[in-house]
Amino acid sequence: MPHDLHALVRAAVRLVRRKTGRSYSLMQFTQEAFAAQLRVIAETYNDGRAIEPDAEPLEPGKAV
Repeated sequence: MPHDLHALVRAAVRLVRRKTGRSYSLMQFTQEAFAAQLRVIAETYNDGRAIEPDAEPLEPGKAV
């Protein structure tokens, strides 16, 4: 993850903690972000149907 994006995520996590007074972690942020993107992809590319699990490894991606 690029450093600038990581810094923004940390700031967002701290903002949620400060504004709500509740515990909020980077892991929670990550899980929520993944779930939100999965919904977008299901709507956009899978006719609104849930995406089924796929255990086959992906090919390596390019470094950012």
